[in-house]
Amino acid sequence: MNYCGIDLASKASAICLMDGTGAIVREEEIPTDADGFRICLGGEEAMKCVVEASPLAEWVVQVLERLGHEAVIIDARRAKAVVCTKKKTDRVNARDLANMARTGWYTAVHRKSGAARELRTWLAARAGLVETANALNARIRGLLRAHGIKLGKVAEREFEMKVQAVVEAREPALAGALTPLLNLWRQSIDAAEVLRKEIKVRIRQDSVCRRLMSVPGVGPLTAAAYLATIDDPERFQRSDQVGAYLGLVPSVYQSGDIDYRGRITKEGDGLLRWLLVEAAHSLLSHTRRDCALKRWGERLQAQKGIGKARVAVVRKLAVILHRLWITGETFDWQRV
Repeated sequence: MNYCGIDLASKASAICLMDGTGAIVREEEIPTDADGFRICLGGEEAMKCVVEASPLAEWVVQVLERLGHEAVIIDARRAKAVVCTKKKTDRVNARDLANMARTGWYTAVHRKSGAARELRTWLAARAGLVETANALNARIRGLLRAHGIKLGKVAEREFEMKVQAVVEAREPALAGALTPLLNLWRQSIDAAEVLRKEIKVRIRQDSVCRRLMSVPGVGPLTAAAYLATIDDPERFQRSDQVGAYLGLVPSVYQSGDIDYRGRITKEGDGLLRWLLVEAAHSLLSHTRRDCALKRWGERLQAQKGIGKARVAVVRKLAVILHRLWITGETFDWQRV
């Protein structure tokens, strides 16, 4: 049986085929498209292929499986820890990946279901629009500041009117430059709201999302992101493993007498982590109903400060949501 390592890139990918003894059978660079993989690997006997996790990885794995090969997506961070070399090229990376396929020295990552990938695309599209709107907001404020105009704190629904009023009153000559930016900002805000409503409609009938939204602070976006990111709750042996998976546990450095615990690792999905932060803020700041989880967070806030308390509540929310998903229960307001 041969083994294949593929170093993916958007235009061309490096391929390395290796036999069971570690000898290189073939190396070449191919276009990163279906025809390139078919021409290069379509005539080979079934083999084990390894690719690193990337935006292209899931599609490539599906192409390889249609060609009759076994394909695995591996954790890129852990792959770097296994391979230590001062010479890094696409060809060398492909060789290393082929050797990992042969030896089994890799950590496979979970392959998302089609429904999870689709939902994730909707969430990422909305997040991109929100990011664009925020960047335009900052750009407009920066341009006004150059003329001595400071907007200060302005509600989102009033931002456009505020800018127009200030420009008309103080710097009418700037209207022609700022109007296109304001139009783009408004289009981004409106499009993001359309996607938010569509996501809400898509998950409305999902029983898991309804259970997740029984937790205070957790809305449709957070529930949808949790569903799309976790995908299969059974892949975690314990609910507290979800906190580490989402990068919500402290980083650790141990060497001799040194035992240092730093900030959270921030590994895993950044979008879900940020939405859980917003959920924790909503729980601590806006929930009025008596809630044992909120009281727990407020005690931590008094003891350790708002920053550490919020991270602890975020981690707790991640664990609770997984537990509700596994057990089929709804949130108990009197239980931490």
